[in-house]
Amino acid sequence: MTEYEAEFNDGRTAARHHVSVTFDAHGLRLTADPPEVEGIERQWPYGALRLIDPPRPETPLRLTASSEPDARLRLDDPAFFAELQHRAPHLFLSGLARPNVRRNAAAILAALLLTGLFLWQGVPRLSAPLARLVPVEWEQKIGRVVRKRLLAGAKTCEAELGGAALSRLTRRLTSKMEAPPKFVVTVADRGAINAFAMPGGNILIFRGLLQSAESADEVAAVLAHELGHVHHRHPTQMAIRSMGVGMITDLLTGDGSALVELAGNVGGVLLLLSYSRDMERQADEFGGTLLRRADLSTHAMVGFFDRLRGAGAKTDGNNLAGYFSSHPPLSERIAAGAKSDGNKSGGGPALNNDDWQALKNICG
Repeated sequence: MTEYEAEFNDGRTAARHHVSVTFDAHGLRLTADPPEVEGIERQWPYGALRLIDPPRPETPLRLTASSEPDARLRLDDPAFFAELQHRAPHLFLSGLARPNVRRNAAAILAALLLTGLFLWQGVPRLSAPLARLVPVEWEQKIGRVVRKRLLAGAKTCEAELGGAALSRLTRRLTSKMEAPPKFVVTVADRGAINAFAMPGGNILIFRGLLQSAESADEVAAVLAHELGHVHHRHPTQMAIRSMGVGMITDLLTGDGSALVELAGNVGGVLLLLSYSRDMERQADEFGGTLLRRADLSTHAMVGFFDRLRGAGAKTDGNNLAGYFSSHPPLSERIAAGAKSDGNKSGGGPALNNDDWQALKNICG
């Protein structure tokens, strides 16, 4: 059995000791010849051996063991190096060939897959119950941030007569709601035919939608639909989905300031996300209920959808097809609206003619 001379340090003191190293069936055996040093005797299994530095030509080899990671064994003997390669080949593997690297890579990959699965399935499923836990103050702050991002410098329309007409229409729709949340309905001076519900009861209607609508009843149908999104807290659910784990963490830790900052960073993305079809169906159903309770025509909603379908595939934002473009099929919504439409005429128009004209011209 060949003995190799080595230098050993136990890691507890700075002292270095000369030891003999031999290979056996189980690992390295380290011993010191008495009387120089008594008590130095180690058995380092091959599986516990670790290289401190990558092997380099004409450089002493330094070893340690997982059982005492502070200890150091230093040898400068090519014959020892060759036998160690034979006895413990795992020490000289690199990259994914090393078992511990493969294990770590597999663990990281599994963690990434589980995280991805949670973000893909877990967060959407949790978004509804989590949205109910978000404090109203947080929701309103997030809504203001998202609203600012969406306006992107566009002016808001605040003509006195038009604003008064919009307030009357909003009050009429919300007067029959049980404990209605606070709503802020704003008209933006933009030509796109669209409207958005945002967290915190913020609803934004674009000038283009008002100008393209054929009656106040159609605007009432759109507004009732967006109020449905607010009632079900769909915008907050979408915020949770888009912000993912960050928002959940802030919600659990109560750090609202970080949440609002996060909303600012992803606000633009949030506005581009489409509500799920289930959310749209919920908003349609709630909007129809609001119209009936307010004694307004639900036929305008059906007619509005029917006109959207007639617009065909034009979705350039300059016609009504730009609105609800990612929603459930219009034919499905028309059929559902017609089936539940038990109050086609209602108790009169949503606004009188003067108010309707004031609302259409709210941007001047």
